[in-house]
Amino acid sequence: MRIAIIMDVNSPWSRQVAFRLTELGHRVQVIGFSTSNPRKSYLSLPGDIQSESIDALKECVEGLHFIESRLNSDIRYFLYGSQVRDIYRECGAEVLLVLYGGGFATLAYYSGIRPFIIYAVGSDVLLARGIKRWIARRNFTSANIVFSNGAYLKERTQQLAPKATVEQLYMGVDTKRFSVSEPIPESSVGIVCTRGFIPVYNNEVLIRALVLLSGHNTDVQVVFTSTGPQLGDVCSLADTELSEKMRRNVKFCGWVSDDDLLANLKKSQIYVSLSGSDGTSISLLEALSCGLFPVISDIPQNREWINPGIDNGILVPLDQPEALAVALERAIIDRDLREHAAKINRQLVMERADGRKNMSILASKLEAVVHAQDKRSKVSAD
Repeated sequence: MRIAIIMDVNSPWSRQVAFRLTELGHRVQVIGFSTSNPRKSYLSLPGDIQSESIDALKECVEGLHFIESRLNSDIRYFLYGSQVRDIYRECGAEVLLVLYGGGFATLAYYSGIRPFIIYAVGSDVLLARGIKRWIARRNFTSANIVFSNGAYLKERTQQLAPKATVEQLYMGVDTKRFSVSEPIPESSVGIVCTRGFIPVYNNEVLIRALVLLSGHNTDVQVVFTSTGPQLGDVCSLADTELSEKMRRNVKFCGWVSDDDLLANLKKSQIYVSLSGSDGTSISLLEALSCGLFPVISDIPQNREWINPGIDNGILVPLDQPEALAVALERAIIDRDLREHAAKINRQLVMERADGRKNMSILASKLEAVVHAQDKRSKVSAD
């Protein structure tokens, strides 16, 4: 099957979808803008690290097409539909897949290409307000299928666009790559946060919680692997608020390669995410697949994975560093709890979010859409 994908090549999860579809033998053409939206600029830095993964994408897919635009705002999604249509026709694609239901879905809508399928992942639904909500409803209703990356997200997507065909399908992760390491003696406990430094992820709350840890827990090693506009502010907060001993144990990477991200997960025991909004977090699934103990925000999306009744993680209220500190104390001290949760969470990911299995389901759904379109075209021709 010949698939054209509108996506941001700087987005790791989008690249994984493209990789998985090519692994399945499909011929993939990628369409995107040569520059990223400035509001998501933390995804596109630094170029040297991203370029390696983008080069791998180029080698994997049949074609990588960049739309040149002097505009770097939402207006461009309304103006370049004809260029998408030209690329789509030139490469002989049979179906258009849109990875993100915001501006990219608008671009697909104005391209006039049918059929097209949208993958909604979180903020494209949950944070849509005003005119953007109306536009999203129109785009979702026009798509043949809208896949939602989670049960709660499916519910919210259907509420936004009642007439749309919405199906839940976790994007999932590479469970072979993100796997549980052999247990090793722990000299200290490692905490990792892989979320970007933007307001919705609330990374500064982790710093405020570290201030409250009891003295015997100040030997924990804490790593932040991502970057973003608020990185400098959170670093300054750590410099100001943490004890000298704790500050030495907190590392801000700024950005890491895919291999370094995996290495940081493998050598950590606790995963922290304090996001105020999410779809189904790929970062969380990567951590669960590696057997890390999750201490994460108590939002509906996370409750799909963490159930306090079976002790497979701890949910903490938003913006309460005191509650986070208590949860971290428990997770740091109780190794048996962490090992118990690791077994449950790895199995959950294998059953529900194996990326290869789920992308095979996606491909089957795309093929069904193409076959239905071909059948309708044949009937019309007759």
